[in-house]
Amino acid sequence: MGMANLGVHSVYRALRERGVAAERFFKSPFPDISVENDRPISDFRLLTASVVYEPDMTSLLSMLKKWRIPATWIEREEKDSPILGVGGGISYINPLGLSKYADFIALGDGEEIFDHLVDAVRDFFRHHGNRRRLWETLAENASFFVPPIHLEQLVKGRPLSRKKSICLDLSAAAGKSTWITPRSVFPDSFLVETQRGCYRKCPFCTIPACFGPPRTRPKDLVLKDIDAAKEYGALRLGIIAPESGDYPWISDVIATVRQQDISVSFASLRLDSLTPEMLEVLSQSGQRTLTVAPETGDDELRKKCGKPFTQELIIEKLKLAREKGITKTKMYFMLGLPNETVEHILETARFISLVRRETGLKTVASFSIFVPKPQTPWQDNEFSSLETIETKTRLLRKNLLKTGTSGVELRFPSYREADEEYNLAWCLADSDLVFTRKKKARHDTILVKRQLELLGFQRNIPDRGEGV
Repeated sequence: MGMANLGVHSVYRALRERGVAAERFFKSPFPDISVENDRPISDFRLLTASVVYEPDMTSLLSMLKKWRIPATWIEREEKDSPILGVGGGISYINPLGLSKYADFIALGDGEEIFDHLVDAVRDFFRHHGNRRRLWETLAENASFFVPPIHLEQLVKGRPLSRKKSICLDLSAAAGKSTWITPRSVFPDSFLVETQRGCYRKCPFCTIPACFGPPRTRPKDLVLKDIDAAKEYGALRLGIIAPESGDYPWISDVIATVRQQDISVSFASLRLDSLTPEMLEVLSQSGQRTLTVAPETGDDELRKKCGKPFTQELIIEKLKLAREKGITKTKMYFMLGLPNETVEHILETARFISLVRRETGLKTVASFSIFVPKPQTPWQDNEFSSLETIETKTRLLRKNLLKTGTSGVELRFPSYREADEEYNLAWCLADSDLVFTRKKKARHDTILVKRQLELLGFQRNIPDRGEGV
């Protein structure tokens, strides 16, 4: 975990560049021994964790339990146990669930707040050793949410005016791998960031709603990083962006990749920005599977999801992919979308069959369950019941079988996991995560939104207009 997270790479590099002896720990194979120097976790008085998705919050608690470190900041203060700082994707969306556990939460991008963090921590270790003083120093920067100081104010309904740190000038961002490893989501890959934020307005997605405005890394820096990939011993290049095809200089990126004679993969591809050149370079890199996300088989519902491309365009692009050497497509769909009807489900079944027949590609249809997320335009929509999802799943299976289409694999989601994700996404401040994950009664989402507003979030929700 974390090996393919460029945020972890950037934090590690920034700390090392500032003279901080940072060492890494991972869940396996040796969770209590550091990667760099085989030091035990007990040697460290300050621990930091990247929490990207909601389930990572409970994974963090499991790690603390395995290390025999008290979970809450109150217990750790009483026992003089390590200080715990948290950052990562969850800090942009809803960090309230961590307020019972973390001593401090870095909100948003790290580039703007590294110096304040390092200065505060260095002063703590070299001079005073007083954790309350450390909390107070960190809280002086508005992009730190410090529960030991802020939680009581938040619960009492007092505004905190915290704000997410957003790095607007990506020329200041490291934007590339610090290490390469075969044990990663992107094995033996050198990762290069091209963009943050997203130009699209998909109303279910947290990226355009929570992660700041769209901004791009300068072309010269991206191309320079690509040139350096082979020096790191990389076998493959990974382009990291919310939507790779939206990068203004993607054609220059592809040309440089070809000159380097290195394989490439894209973290995200959107069908309406997919070009023949992108497909060619993927095929030349040995990739035979193209992953796309239509979300639904119905054109009108897909448009409401922020993806105004038709079945015809999807099939046209997939046929082009086959011409370029792709032999398989993996399509992502969602169940439980707002205003989804039986007819929408039937249309999805027909569309999956149509893709298989028209393109000849081996087809995997993978389904997830729509989970409303805080701060998104669709935050107020309902999360589907188990009965509803089971009914729609049966309907899909039944109607796809009726088509007699072979060569299609259906993958359905775990309702339990989606339910836990929903519960964790809507955590209140000072929540018990273990209880919240299993909670049957729905949260008071109005109160969660109010607490996020008091924190300093929830003020610039994108409109509910359809995506582009």
